[in-house]
Amino acid sequence: KVVRQYYGHLSGIYALSLHPTLDVLVTAGRDASARVWDMRTKTQIHVLGGHRGTVASVACQEGDPQVITGSMDATIKLWDLAAGRCVTTLTHHKKSVRALALP
Repeated sequence: KVVRQYYGHLSGIYALSLHPTLDVLVTAGRDASARVWDMRTKTQIHVLGGHRGTVASVACQEGDPQVITGSMDATIKLWDLAAGRCVTTLTHHKKSVRALALP
């Protein structure tokens, strides 16, 4: 039985992450975006756009309302979850960023 569905990505989902302290789900997709969803209301809060390729990985920070995304465009972006905008972009990776790990 399907409990919940979220609609918004234009193509497949590559990764997802639940924030450990906030009631939000972050999905990463082939449409070069990550999307932030309110788990209580099932609504989309933000579209985190700015990558030029598939967003292949996503990680939520426990202490701060921040999200980190890794993309096949060889960049990592740090996002302010409250504002829904990019704080910084890390470049100079030689290949796709397919996995992220936080301590």
